[in-house]
Amino acid sequence: MAGRLPWRNVKALTELIAQPDVVMPDLSANSREAALRAMHEELARVAAVTEPALLLRDLLERALVASVCIAPDVALPHARTAAVQRIVMAVARVRAPGVGFDAEHPNVRLVFMIGTPREQVAAYLELVARITRLLRTDGVRPELMAAATEAEFRQCLARGAER
Repeated sequence: MAGRLPWRNVKALTELIAQPDVVMPDLSANSREAALRAMHEELARVAAVTEPALLLRDLLERALVASVCIAPDVALPHARTAAVQRIVMAVARVRAPGVGFDAEHPNVRLVFMIGTPREQVAAYLELVARITRLLRTDGVRPELMAAATEAEFRQCLARGAER
């Protein structure tokens, strides 16, 4: 997705949900930090990530400041950072029983990692709202949990983004 345009419209955000930069439907991790590092390793290969080490530092720091969970089994680690040229996103499904992100969220299974340019706050907030709506849409979460392959996982995201 290297040829994406800068975030100027809602359509671009819908496209990012439908086709994230990275999808990991079978992430094995035993801690929040391990999950974040594994996802970052893949996201760092995206051309729009200009400073991978800074992105990782900013993501880890933000996760320590406050909970990044938006549901008992969903985390949305994110960072407003100078490390990216555009909004980038990785999505992972963590193997059961999940991973603890904090004391209140010991079994996170879905992780949406977002790196946002500092000046694109409004686009980031709209993206979070769209992800939240996606996860509340009937059938989307069970479909994501049941998807057997990356292609099926991406199809579930795309169908959910269109609803």
